[in-house]
Amino acid sequence: MKLYFLTTLVMMLGLSSYAQSLDEKIRQTLKNYLTEFPSQTQFSVALIDHEDTYYYGQVKFSDTINKLDNSASVFQIGSVTKVFTSTLLASLVVDKTLKLTDSLQQFFSFPLANTSITLERLSNHTSGLPRLPSNLNLALADPKNPYLNYTEADLEFYLTTEMELQNTTEPSYQYSNLGAGILANVLENATDKTFDDLLSEKIFQPLGMKNSTLDSNLVESNLVQGLDQDGNPTPVWDMGVLAGAGGVLSSTADLSKFVKAHFEDTETAFSLTTLPTFLVNANLRIGLGWHILQDEQGHDLYWHNGGTGGYSASVFVIPEIQKAVIVLTNVSAFHPNASRIDELGFKLLSAF
Repeated sequence: MKLYFLTTLVMMLGLSSYAQSLDEKIRQTLKNYLTEFPSQTQFSVALIDHEDTYYYGQVKFSDTINKLDNSASVFQIGSVTKVFTSTLLASLVVDKTLKLTDSLQQFFSFPLANTSITLERLSNHTSGLPRLPSNLNLALADPKNPYLNYTEADLEFYLTTEMELQNTTEPSYQYSNLGAGILANVLENATDKTFDDLLSEKIFQPLGMKNSTLDSNLVESNLVQGLDQDGNPTPVWDMGVLAGAGGVLSSTADLSKFVKAHFEDTETAFSLTTLPTFLVNANLRIGLGWHILQDEQGHDLYWHNGGTGGYSASVFVIPEIQKAVIVLTNVSAFHPNASRIDELGFKLLSAF
């Protein structure tokens, strides 16, 4: 009995020491990356291993970096929104409201300039649509809120008059903010509900994501101040009619609930989004919204990042082994080191 107790104690102490060492390693990694960004920059990170979630928060003040409990703090997640838009599509496919093969034209009362686009192709970036509509001139827009004045009338004009596809012969991958924005409009038209209401009804409320929304006013008390590429305060982007491309605000605590929903081995909207729909090349496939890579052990790795004028985000999920990493920050997508946020996420994923 004593030998068993001593053996168990030694094992527990060893595991505790390992966990402490890993915790320190992760904190030091975050600190090393955070030094590259302006004062007031925050990192909010979640590491998920099966049912366990570990939160790490840090903030930089001048040359000092401090720990911070910011798992409930809210950041704009930019293009990670596209995964939510595709999850809504998958939900409506599962309940047989929509089919992935449905034509875009079915959901608009006005005639489109091209009728060959399906809902699946909007979701997996093979529609041939450009990154942005030709009648959205970012050079003339307010750089602090470039989508604000792009209206439903502007989108209708584009769809009826200016829409030209860039893959007229066969599907090819071309990342499109426009396609995801149009998809959200399709979902609204198909259900007679707003995109915001659909997100709340089908994702946020069922998962208990209390700090997730399209409306920054609803989370003002928890909202982290965005920083532009020079480290100056900058507002949340109002994505308006293209909200499906990048309008969601959320926290690491909320996103942890979202990624864990992908761990369930059931025929749900979440699992449908992870099924490959298009082969881009030998190293990349596309599901619905998700980009599908492989980790070092050959597991399918689902990834999406996002960035706006004052925020960046990167989310990694490996359902097969129930691991995930979430990185949220108020680093501008236009900061010269913004790509380091994705690099940080990949490094953390291989660390535990």
